[in-house]
Amino acid sequence: MISSLPLAWALTAVFAATGSYALARWAAAVSERRSAAHRTAELAHLLMSAAMVVMTWTWYGSAGLWTQIVLFGVLGVFFLVTASRGVPCGPSGRVAGAAHALMAAAMVWMLAAMPLIMASPVAAAGGGGAHAHHGGDAMDMSGTAHAAGPAGWAVAVTVALCAVLLAAAGYWGARALSHDRDAGDPLTPDDASTAGEATDPAACDCADPAAAPQAAQPVPAEAAGTAGATTALAERVGAPARPAGRLGARSDAACHAAMSVGMVVMLAAMVAGW
Repeated sequence: MISSLPLAWALTAVFAATGSYALARWAAAVSERRSAAHRTAELAHLLMSAAMVVMTWTWYGSAGLWTQIVLFGVLGVFFLVTASRGVPCGPSGRVAGAAHALMAAAMVWMLAAMPLIMASPVAAAGGGGAHAHHGGDAMDMSGTAHAAGPAGWAVAVTVALCAVLLAAAGYWGARALSHDRDAGDPLTPDDASTAGEATDPAACDCADPAAAPQAAQPVPAEAAGTAGATTALAERVGAPARPAGRLGARSDAACHAAMSVGMVVMLAAMVAGW
């Protein structure tokens, strides 16, 4: 879909990097049994990155196009619901749901409006090289040829969408640069909260005698050493683990920023015929 080889390779590198990062985060979220919203968010990042790499080089057939439109449409609705309900979708908290909904909407628009915003005709729906310009007709999603050329209203919508994506990229870039690197945000705030309460003595209801900590009762001297070791182990196991830097909140924000900028470049390339 991109006629400029340097730009195509640059976009491929960006989305290959975000896809690899998303794969690592998704695998970590699954293995650590994070929330369904978090796992879905990481999977969505992976799917979007893969779709953008493919879109850079080739034109989808009508079946593949509609499959992706439905898939990203469903994901967009899911994230819109999570954002409206304040459900965290990752280390960035509740705002991540809105960001994911925006990117899913950008994917749907990019796929559905392709024939309307491209400055040059695309290859036939059955395939064809992305870097070869064909004839004077373009194919719509049904595979029917029509006169090529961008529609003014579709270009206006694309420009507005790019502006929103750039604003989102600026927001994520600021978060990546200013986030407290020593705080060590857990992979997802909603999942970590319950783990912390499980071992925090302050979380118990000490007004209830039955809920008083067992540590208040006398402990035999010979068992004191064993009890201390057990308590230390429980604190290490139950406390929210600090993730590696590559899976922290700063790198997550940087990934969001890179994906947003990549989508803007892709949309601009489609309109300008790069």
